[in-house]
Amino acid sequence: MTARSLLALNMKRLRELRGYTQMDLAERVGCSTTLIGNIEIRKRFPSPENLDLIATALEVSPADLFVEAGSSAQPESQIKSQLEQKIHDAIDEAFAAKHVK
Repeated sequence: MTARSLLALNMKRLRELRGYTQMDLAERVGCSTTLIGNIEIRKRFPSPENLDLIATALEVSPADLFVEAGSSAQPESQIKSQLEQKIHDAIDEAFAAKHVK
């Protein structure tokens, strides 16, 4: 699958997952609804600056927008989230063990 296709599919999937319309995303990015729509139909590719803004608006890293569905690679944001959860669990466990005496 091409980078343009991966971006289009992931961007639309993440936008819909967050409950955003194309207009909502465009407002968050600071671009036109036409640009968002054109990216999603593979007609345009965003500038590096807009790619960063789109990723930020969708709460993912730019790299996450190019991960193929069903890929064994985990998106960076998912790995970060799992690591943060493990850290919080370890802190909670240590705190609980210290106060159980």
